[in-house]
Amino acid sequence: MIHALGRQARILGVGIATLGLGVAGVLTATSTPASAGARVVRPHPVSAPPPPLDHFLCYTVKATGFKPISNVQLKNFIQPQPFAPLFRNVSAHCNPANKTVQLVTGGSRTYKVQNPQAHLLCWIISYKYQSVPVNMSNQFGKAIMETSPGPNSLCLPTWKKRSGPPHKSPNQPPRLDHFTCYGLTVIKGSYGFVIPPSVKVEDEFSAPKFTKVRIGIADDLCVPTTKIYKGKVFAPQGKNDLSLVCFPSTKTPYWKSFFDENQFGTGKVFPTTQFEQLCLPSTAIIG
Repeated sequence: MIHALGRQARILGVGIATLGLGVAGVLTATSTPASAGARVVRPHPVSAPPPPLDHFLCYTVKATGFKPISNVQLKNFIQPQPFAPLFRNVSAHCNPANKTVQLVTGGSRTYKVQNPQAHLLCWIISYKYQSVPVNMSNQFGKAIMETSPGPNSLCLPTWKKRSGPPHKSPNQPPRLDHFTCYGLTVIKGSYGFVIPPSVKVEDEFSAPKFTKVRIGIADDLCVPTTKIYKGKVFAPQGKNDLSLVCFPSTKTPYWKSFFDENQFGTGKVFPTTQFEQLCLPSTAIIG
């Protein structure tokens, strides 16, 4: 999530970048099976319906205070067998966001935040895997695109506070999944996403004002993920939870620094560029 290279070109429709968050030389990590004795931790009973998934504005960031991460296994519908990626640095922070679009039939519609305290903090990861076609659908239409040959980031449910560490218990907000993100490339003739004539967004950084943004070609798919960490299995809230399809966006206001807290610790976060993504709740399947 959050591609720093070629962002302006993609927003203007000049070119399509194929790089994800990882570096060009993707490293291979060794997959190991999950511990048979691992305890499954779910935010809600499996039978409970999943909560609505918000839109997110995601910002490229740097962070201090988080320790190096290891011994984490992941699995999702793209990679159903547990795998152990190589973790690198924090790369993106995402805020739940309100979105207003102009309707073709006239007027506008606003999609409001449902879970305002639940943010995402993302780490660069790498793990070599095959590319797969994914069929996606959201408020911008439908598209079949191809994933990158392996994931580029893992995003954790995260508390955020401006003045100091959140000091929350539990150390992650409820009603939000973990997400593994994969870069996307266009399959000729299969890209059907259509951006409305006007898109305006508002998050905690810009409130109470909406900012009109230009949106580029979808470049990331973030899918609900099971995380196996320190003997516990943190599973998605339900088997039909939505994914996020992310589009490069022109800039919106942001804070110079703030604090994030999640299962990987607490740290101070610094937005570093004016490049952003707008991520939409989406259905996604292989094929």
